[in-house]
Amino acid sequence: MKRFSIATLCLLLAAPLLLKAQQVSDIRFEQAGKQIHIYYDLQGDETYNVEVFCSMDDGQTWGQSLQKVAGAVGENQQPGNNKEIVWDVLVEREKLTGVIIFKIEASPAIRSFTDTRDGQTYKIITIGNQTWFAENLNYETSNSWCYANNSSFGAVYGRLYTWNAAMNACPPGWHLPTDEEWKNLEIYLGMSRSEADAAGKRGMDEGDKLKSTNGWYNSGNGIDKISFSALPGGYRHIDGNFYYLRNYGYWWSSTAYGNTYAWRRLLYYRNGKVFRGNRKKGTGFSVRCVRDY
Repeated sequence: MKRFSIATLCLLLAAPLLLKAQQVSDIRFEQAGKQIHIYYDLQGDETYNVEVFCSMDDGQTWGQSLQKVAGAVGENQQPGNNKEIVWDVLVEREKLTGVIIFKIEASPAIRSFTDTRDGQTYKIITIGNQTWFAENLNYETSNSWCYANNSSFGAVYGRLYTWNAAMNACPPGWHLPTDEEWKNLEIYLGMSRSEADAAGKRGMDEGDKLKSTNGWYNSGNGIDKISFSALPGGYRHIDGNFYYLRNYGYWWSSTAYGNTYAWRRLLYYRNGKVFRGNRKKGTGFSVRCVRDY
């Protein structure tokens, strides 16, 4: 195997996260002494957190993002063309051997929104063409409860709402996501359309990409790929009892399933799949809000 030289380098554009249009495109690079200059185009209407990765085994493993980099990398990068990242190769690696592959990942930057109804501030995140709350709603309405009727749980996990309450709980300009909007989010993370349309446990690791990096029972944490930061808030049964705090997270969609039921999502501490099913509307689940178009 040869040591680091331009002849040993090639570039891979990793499959970008998709919803309507890819974010990263036209990646190219050049060597300048002991540095590698990587160029790319970044599309979108928001700011993004950009990371660059290098594989030394033809893309089989990647490791952590490169650290000794400068330029158009890191938090709050604006869209644009011919953006440049400079990597001080030999500061971070003793040598590069074999076929070296790069990939660039851009995830939406976190912003905030203040609910003027009660002054609470929530993190928000733009994912493709949808802007979501990155926290569970904690606005008090009738037919909503903190877990075990303990307000300290509400401050962390948000409130649990019946479906009818959830339908009107989001602040003006926001709404409870439809079943289709949940599917768009899941497809963005890599789920196929046929999987998204199915019921039951679906996908591979899309749940892990949604789950927060802490707070899940028995180290069942996620990787929080897009800063969605899903937490296991449990649920309230129609009999008034509460179940599964720190074990499971349940969220309503606005799409009814007949007169008695509505579609919902469920994330587990035990695996990285996303469950799609329906439940009686009188059950208490968490709420995420999506900005109106």
